[in-house]
Amino acid sequence: MKQGRIVLAAAVFALAGLITFLVCLPSAFARQDIGLQVQGKLMATEPAPFIDGSRIMVPVREVAGNLGAEVTWDEEKQAVNIVKGEYRVALVIGQTQAVVNGENINLDSAPVIVAGRAMVPVRVLAEGLQVPVSWDGAARVVSLGKSALVAGSSLDFPPFEYKEGNDIVGFEIDLIKAIEEMWGEDIIIKDVSFDRLIPSLRSGEVDLIVSGITITEDRKKVIDFTEPYFVWSEMILSTKGADQDMGLGDLAGQKIAFQLGTTGQELVADLAEKYPDTQLLMFESLEEVWTAVEKGKADAAVISYPPTAHYLKNHPDNNLQMVGQIPSADSTGIAVRKGNQELLDKLNKSLKTLEENGTYDRLWEKWFGSGR
Repeated sequence: MKQGRIVLAAAVFALAGLITFLVCLPSAFARQDIGLQVQGKLMATEPAPFIDGSRIMVPVREVAGNLGAEVTWDEEKQAVNIVKGEYRVALVIGQTQAVVNGENINLDSAPVIVAGRAMVPVRVLAEGLQVPVSWDGAARVVSLGKSALVAGSSLDFPPFEYKEGNDIVGFEIDLIKAIEEMWGEDIIIKDVSFDRLIPSLRSGEVDLIVSGITITEDRKKVIDFTEPYFVWSEMILSTKGADQDMGLGDLAGQKIAFQLGTTGQELVADLAEKYPDTQLLMFESLEEVWTAVEKGKADAAVISYPPTAHYLKNHPDNNLQMVGQIPSADSTGIAVRKGNQELLDKLNKSLKTLEENGTYDRLWEKWFGSGR
């Protein structure tokens, strides 16, 4: 009986130890999907940043080092010291008190060791070294120091921007990369559905839009545009064998597909207002529009020329063809938040430089061939 009690006591002790371990383990250690950006550069660290309670924990040596600070480790005291000029931060693993520039402060989350690395709260590090820190909840990225710009782009618009495997490619992607290289700064591309681009820009989720976005008077009321760098027309897409010389008026009374938030939507909406028996089929992506026409769900589509031409070129076996052009001159520009004149001027100057030094012509030939 005594032996049974000993076994039971040992089991209880082991269970208590396990519970203690789980409680002491950082609460979001299992979810290490936090992005890290230091001085405008995205970093991949091992271990990755994670959330402990309400605080983001980051690997101190990598982050502080990239901020120009010196990091030393006291194995005996389990203490980490960060020094950058007159700034000093001292933390001890497992303790919720730290010394920041000579002042004792309390921490919400204690520093911990994960995979042999000291992980510390990002905010105490930023405050101690006097660098700005920000958190992008939508992108789940914590940024210290100079922040990179975030460009919103709907990555379903070849050849302007689209995904090729895991890579983001396209004419406008190359254009942004050329600007990025000129500035010596990172510009992060964030995939945003086309209908959410303007709301995302106005809310601050992205800093600019580069997504084949047409400059219109209505849009100019709420956002600002650079000088145009591309002009195109809207096309009518139908199946092979259809009339080769169709105009917008020929679509009256038919089922017409279009992509949400585009110039095509505005054109077919005006047509439907004049001819109420016209049926409008709205889709979020270009792929859905193409599929709707090819499968007979729509009689035709009103759609932008460049991505459709690119699609038809790369899918010669489909049953689609462009059957008419709608007279228009849709100008494309990079969009920024209303009133952000500094960024607007910087982008306009860069676009002018790319035009003058021949970079723009090289990108045009790469994606559209000769004949500009």
